[in-house]
Amino acid sequence: MSFSSNTKDELSALRFRDDAARQAALAALTHTAGSITLGRHGLAIEYVTENQNVGQLIIQLASRLYPVEASLSLREYERLNAKNTAVVLTGPGCKELLEACGCLPQGHAEEPLEMGHVPDSLLQGAECRQGFLRGAFLGAGSVSDPRKGYHLEIVCRHERFAQLLCEQMSALQLKAKTGKRKSSFITYMKEGESISQFLTYLGAMESMLAFENARVMRDVANHLNRRSNFEDANMQKAAQAAAQQLIDIELLNREVGLLNLPPKLREAAEARLNNPEATLTELAELLNIGKSGMNHRLNRLSAMADDLRMH
Repeated sequence: MSFSSNTKDELSALRFRDDAARQAALAALTHTAGSITLGRHGLAIEYVTENQNVGQLIIQLASRLYPVEASLSLREYERLNAKNTAVVLTGPGCKELLEACGCLPQGHAEEPLEMGHVPDSLLQGAECRQGFLRGAFLGAGSVSDPRKGYHLEIVCRHERFAQLLCEQMSALQLKAKTGKRKSSFITYMKEGESISQFLTYLGAMESMLAFENARVMRDVANHLNRRSNFEDANMQKAAQAAAQQLIDIELLNREVGLLNLPPKLREAAEARLNNPEATLTELAELLNIGKSGMNHRLNRLSAMADDLRMH
């Protein structure tokens, strides 16, 4: 089971406080996973989802709110090696359901509805807004495994619906954006903190805790990796500096002779020659001086070697 599937299983089992919240969730599910069909039984609605628990939830919501008959079936796609759950609603309540969701004009209204339209009445109150976003995620949402990266998205058929989702998320102080992907529109988040807050808002507490745990482990691993890279770079830099110091000291020994150097510089030069792999701190401890003092002496030796090269 993927992280996304586990999240949907958890959300599908949550209860709604009232019918208004159920209606908001069903409307979002209809916009994201539903389609209108016409057959021998007249007007019908078909929902397709990859999660069977979501299909069961659609049946529960629709049967409670409208006089409809529901059937559930599994569809296998050999080429994609996948299974989908199909829910078909029939009966006189289908037209009423579609009107309430904003998918059909109310009553005998002749003006066509804008694609992706959602009635304002569905988003009145905190419970309704939560139910709406929960339904949208259940219908066409996904969230990546936090061990691999941070990405949550909801695929929408129409730009207006994607923008509405983005507005609702932004009202919750979440960093959401919209974009176009082929013939669809997506509302998405790529920031771990926003995804965690969104899962909490929807009510997926177990998924949020699993997400946070994976996020902490990932952040720790990244920190250790950065620290290791930093230490490796410092070690390489120190090794290069030590190698250059040895070259400079050998030049001074050939051209001037270490015995002719001032006592403190001769002492530093002999310490480096006798300990070619020692760090600056280790050399300073050998001579019982400070690190800055040792560094100053080595820099003096390098400057003297540069003067010899110039002349």
